[in-house]
Amino acid sequence: MEFRAARTCLVFVSAVLLFSGSSCGSSNSGPLTSAELGAKYKFSTTTLPGWQLDPNDSGNFLVLQEGTDNDLFSAMDGGSNTFTNAGCTMSVYEHLVATYPQSATFYAMYMGTDANATTLFNSQVTTYTATDSIPGFDPSVAAGYGALISHTVFVHFGAMFFRLVISGITDATSAYQAAAQFLTVFKTETN
Repeated sequence: MEFRAARTCLVFVSAVLLFSGSSCGSSNSGPLTSAELGAKYKFSTTTLPGWQLDPNDSGNFLVLQEGTDNDLFSAMDGGSNTFTNAGCTMSVYEHLVATYPQSATFYAMYMGTDANATTLFNSQVTTYTATDSIPGFDPSVAAGYGALISHTVFVHFGAMFFRLVISGITDATSAYQAAAQFLTVFKTETN
């Protein structure tokens, strides 16, 4: 009788450890490989209806690994050291389009830790005076700034930092509503 109770207890503890271990693997601790990061954040037409990878841009989707020839510097027009110095080791670059002239460019950056992502977010918000609110998101997690037809949004969830630029939407309210759709996907994929 004691043996059966001990075995039942062991099975229960093993199940708890197994399930808590699997949830740890999918937590904000970040992806294990750049391929997993790419798979998490690659958009499809079903992810965000109305948006698609730009068919006229052969580099519309890149998975970038620091320390390789295909790194963040190769995809950015300068300034990548801001992100790599803050802890970025892997990132995803995507260029999407909707109804002309609407487009979105974003970087999903794995920063290693929540603290690194938060620090980078606060730094970018301060540097660019990103004080515009994003519908449905706390300003401590997402903030934007805009000029004419381009609106940039900075976001962080767990160890992930995102930089999203929405172009071709002149109305800030509409641009930030579109950004909120992207952020909802980011958050879902990150958690």
